[in-house]
Amino acid sequence: MVTMNDVLEAIRWCNANKGTNLSERNPANFFKDFIRRSRASQLWPAELQAIRWTARQVTGDGLVFEFVPYAPSQVDAFPDRFTIREDTPKHDIQSLSIPLASKQLGRNDETYLIQIAVKLAIIETHFALYSPLRILELSHIQIGIKLRKCEVDSLFAATLETGKKTREQIIITCEAKKRGQRILEEQIIRQVEAAFEETDARIVVPIAMVAVKGGIHVVEFKAVERKDLDLFAELSMQSDAWYRLHPRVKGI
Repeated sequence: MVTMNDVLEAIRWCNANKGTNLSERNPANFFKDFIRRSRASQLWPAELQAIRWTARQVTGDGLVFEFVPYAPSQVDAFPDRFTIREDTPKHDIQSLSIPLASKQLGRNDETYLIQIAVKLAIIETHFALYSPLRILELSHIQIGIKLRKCEVDSLFAATLETGKKTREQIIITCEAKKRGQRILEEQIIRQVEAAFEETDARIVVPIAMVAVKGGIHVVEFKAVERKDLDLFAELSMQSDAWYRLHPRVKGI
């Protein structure tokens, strides 16, 4: 386990001995900033790759990350399993309904990405056309929900049709990533756990959206039921689609 004090000591040592000018202000985000890069595996020390050791983020109690061995079939230190593939469905979607003033202020950040997705009803489109779930209604609830051990970038509530005459309210958690960042599975798993802690929902569906190639890549993962939470340790993709914006939007 690596603590915030460990990270601070390392930063100070590098600044004193390596000529760096690293900030000491936010050691808690040190590992998060490292692993969300698409080049994280390439930047990981060759010595650790040779002995098949990687690391994962840990939060709370002054912890930052921990070193862990590769999974048996793991090849890269930080696999990027959920990128656009050749067979990813491509869906063209209009952006004319977004005011020009909003487009001119476009930024490559998570908040703006979520704002565009909400304005264009991209998540609603995805669950209507590409998800195997029978969603009857979907509502955006909130952006940037900070919880004790994680942050949920965006939260949706939905009505799921479970039978001919039965319906159920479910929660959809959303992780947003700007261009050049990869989907972090550990973050999404923690978001699902937090959603069960904070609500009485029986089902949580995790999704991720990534700004990529002039559009938004939406990945839907398999739903998690409360009774199976103790066994939930890995994400499994249910569906995905690449939503290409026409015309292109600055920052996306």
